Amino acid sequence: MPLNLASDLSIRGCILAVDSFNNGLPHLKHLSIDVCRSSPSLSIGHLTSLESLRLIGLPDLCFVEGLSSLHLKHLILVDVANLTAKCISTFRVQESLRVTSSVLLNHMLMAEGFTAPPNLTLSDCKEPSFSFEEPANLSSVKDLNFLLCEMESLPRNLKSLSSLESLHIGRCPNVASLPDLPSSLQRISISGCPVLKKNCQEPDGESWPKISHLRWKHIY
Repeated sequence: MPLNLASDLSIRGCILAVDSFNNGLPHLKHLSIDVCRSSPSLSIGHLTSLESLRLIGLPDLCFVEGLSSLHLKHLILVDVANLTAKCISTFRVQESLRVTSSVLLNHMLMAEGFTAPPNLTLSDCKEPSFSFEEPANLSSVKDLNFLLCEMESLPRNLKSLSSLESLHIGRCPNVASLPDLPSSLQRISISGCPVLKKNCQEPDGESWPKISHLRWKHIY
């Protein structure tokens, strides 16, 4: 298939210039850039069909140009530590967001005009603690996931997610207990968290009263 007709493009281990994506690609829907060196800025605003963007391991990248013209459904940001606050504030995503930095996540949540997508994931986070900055608008979040994180506790203000229906905590071994949970929560899944698992056991676990009423509980 000619490159200008491609709907999916994955780039790994390359050196990217600011104008690497300026030639065509009008049908591109899914773009993944992994472990690349790059100019401080990349321009992708003309990729008007783009629905999914994955940026992983880009230590040189500071700014992504043209984000305001895109309508992304899915966004993954992993190890992009040098993205500027101005760049972070221009991301807009409709369905799912996955990030590895709580600082980056809070920058996005606090940006003017940003609405959190229904599915939100914080994974591989190294920070020992994390809370959602207030007054971040989290009323649209329905599914929240914490995966492979080193934090010692979940956000204390988790209860403020007024539309949250599903909470998954996976392989977060330092998390010992649950904070107060929103009344909207319907299901919880806990896996690979031995201390938290014990804390949530029926009937004597300290956190058991916070989840005992939930219809769907998966703890393993």
